[in-house]
Amino acid sequence: MKTLIQLIGAQPLPNLLPPLYIKPDQTILVCTPQTDQVRRRIESVIGQCRSICCDAYDIAGLVKALYEELAGQQESELIFNLTGGTKAMVLAANQVALKRGAQVVYLESERTRNLLYEYRYDDQQTLQLQSKTELPTLINIEQFLDAHIGRGEWQEAGRSKDVGGNFEQAVADALQARLQAEVKQGIKFLGSKDGKRPQVDLDIVVRCGNQFARIECKSQGKTTTLDAAKQLNLVNELLGIYTRKFIAMSNSPNPDHQAVYEATHTQVIELPSFDGQSLNDYDQQKLADTIAEAIGCR
Repeated sequence: MKTLIQLIGAQPLPNLLPPLYIKPDQTILVCTPQTDQVRRRIESVIGQCRSICCDAYDIAGLVKALYEELAGQQESELIFNLTGGTKAMVLAANQVALKRGAQVVYLESERTRNLLYEYRYDDQQTLQLQSKTELPTLINIEQFLDAHIGRGEWQEAGRSKDVGGNFEQAVADALQARLQAEVKQGIKFLGSKDGKRPQVDLDIVVRCGNQFARIECKSQGKTTTLDAAKQLNLVNELLGIYTRKFIAMSNSPNPDHQAVYEATHTQVIELPSFDGQSLNDYDQQKLADTIAEAIGCR
């Protein structure tokens, strides 16, 4: 029996891809009261799991809880995913992994590939790298949004109905035509009943493999404001740190806003050929190439 133990932090992706790739017989999610909602969203994608709720900084307490949870699994193949959680949680889980001779995995997601590193302790209790695997495509945009926002907490509404809708459609059409990518338009985040999460819209979400980009489209006079940057950064906490942010503009951006774009890691793509309906071939390819380079489309 193969059991995967995962430490839940604020970012769902590190605990979403490994179980979909490893396909364990059982998954145990270790969360805190602050990350219990993240745990439930992850379960909505990977299926129901066993769970341990712990103090994020009580190392001894988590070591004890893990030993108790795993006491009846002496013959199980244990795998500890140490990508998420607090550093204290990682120290506790690693201590148990060492004592049980378990495999340890870590997911790299910062660049344009998702690499799963697999380690095991040798006879000298030194952690040795066994393999490094580039993960295949494991999730789609719907699963990504379910894990980050919550199932039933968002909907795809399509292109905007206002004057900017034609530009949004031109951008989406270019991406679908020139990239091997999944594209969704008009993603609406439904506001939470407690008022803690505002209702927010995103113009376009793009997926290549397991990498994601979000794009706000601004045409005509709207390119002179910072509305798009504000919109993208409003959802940073919801969509995690691993999605790339872009603003597609039909005009040139205000040079006074450059410092804001740089500080928020937002890339502006100028598409001046927009004629009210479509983009020319040059701008379509520029758009596609920029997104492809950022999220690793092949």
